[in-house]
Amino acid sequence: MPQVSHGRRRAAALLALPAAWLALGRPAHGQQEDYPKRPIKIVLGFPPGGSTDTSARRVADQLARQMGQPVIVENRPGASGNIGATYVAKSAPDGYTLLYGTNTTHAMNVSLYPRLEFDPVKDFEPVILQGKVSNVLSVHPSFAATTLQAFIDQAKARPGAINVASNGNSTSTHMALELLKGMAGISVVHVPYKGSVPALNDVLGGTVPAIMDNLPASLPHIKAGKLRPLAVTARKRLPQLPEVPTFDELGLRGYEVAGWGAIWAPAGTPRPIVERLNREINLALREPRIVEVMFETASEPQGGTPEELARYAREETIKWREVIRNANIRLD
Repeated sequence: MPQVSHGRRRAAALLALPAAWLALGRPAHGQQEDYPKRPIKIVLGFPPGGSTDTSARRVADQLARQMGQPVIVENRPGASGNIGATYVAKSAPDGYTLLYGTNTTHAMNVSLYPRLEFDPVKDFEPVILQGKVSNVLSVHPSFAATTLQAFIDQAKARPGAINVASNGNSTSTHMALELLKGMAGISVVHVPYKGSVPALNDVLGGTVPAIMDNLPASLPHIKAGKLRPLAVTARKRLPQLPEVPTFDELGLRGYEVAGWGAIWAPAGTPRPIVERLNREINLALREPRIVEVMFETASEPQGGTPEELARYAREETIKWREVIRNANIRLD
């Protein structure tokens, strides 16, 4: 019997979704039939090469095929995603400028920055939760600790002596590290970078001994033996790294962190446009090619309604507000 890949099994499972999702592909009464008439731009507040960039571009390509217009991803990195989010918040609410927002821009920054130039709730219309990724704590192969417990023991024996890279302030990797510090009772030094690529370069080069990173970015280096994974932030073990335990199973009960990306439109975007985008992206996320490629790169497609995205973002905001308060973190 021929072997079936994990990605194909996953594609088959997602293709068997409830009828309610299938209905999302049908035109709604009152839909603006002339949208889109020109290219759509999706702004991403992070640099090229990271997991958010990769995920945004995959779905954008599929969306362009479905909607008959180019869908361009534009990187506007800086200030933990705030620059890109501010740009979109002040853009025309016509459906042609969208934001690929993340847990950073729409759940964490509001508690981290005393002054934001945008309101993550009032200035945006939720469109759809696009995908989630887990994070992984890894060390350079030369680092003495080979297990999470050994890493914690070293951190306790030498408070403040271990540097741990992340892909930026207020990202899910930063917050995953803060949650680890609080739950394990350790003191390590957070070293934020502007994205996964520069962070990984320094860890692979031995400048920094450890990294908390999005799994899609670190996975090739783990597979190549250039990084040693200690634990993943998912609640259950991941099929991409079945031999790597979770923080939860290693004794940090309840530990779970996911990075996520979602599409948002400027506040005031007509509801028919929001609904059209939601239907099209739901369909794109069910495309077997997209499902398999995302699975192979450790991203998990999501989907759903605008209301479900709004509710999820509220829950995440509350969760991280407490972590940030307990860690006494403020960014300027």
